[in-house]
Amino acid sequence: FIIDSVTYTKSSVLLCLCLFFISALETFSLAVLLTSLTTLRCLCVLGPNIQAWIRVFSRHGAMSVWDTCLQITVACTLIGAWVGAFPIPLDWDRPWQVWPVSCSLGSLFGYLTGLVAAPAWIHYHRKQLTYKCK
Repeated sequence: FIIDSVTYTKSSVLLCLCLFFISALETFSLAVLLTSLTTLRCLCVLGPNIQAWIRVFSRHGAMSVWDTCLQITVACTLIGAWVGAFPIPLDWDRPWQVWPVSCSLGSLFGYLTGLVAAPAWIHYHRKQLTYKCK
């Protein structure tokens, strides 16, 4: 399951402006980083049950606080990686603009933001949180 996730993540990253033959090792390292920040954590909480994954990542599918935390941290991580790609085409010639340094830093900052935002969001919305029971 993890190998499939790494493969899917790598293929997704490849479709986002990266040439496979030029920077395959760098792209694979970004795919492993994104997989370890998103998929591995979800796998530990949800297990290999595909229905649970679909339920959690559907629009209103969170059934517990853990599901909500997973949604927030995964979204923040992926948005951070996406935002981290913006400085790459700028012509500053800085060492941190090399592929995939800014995307890796963006995903790490997004992950840390998600780790802070998830408990804060849950604390702020604790009165409105009503989860469906199975």
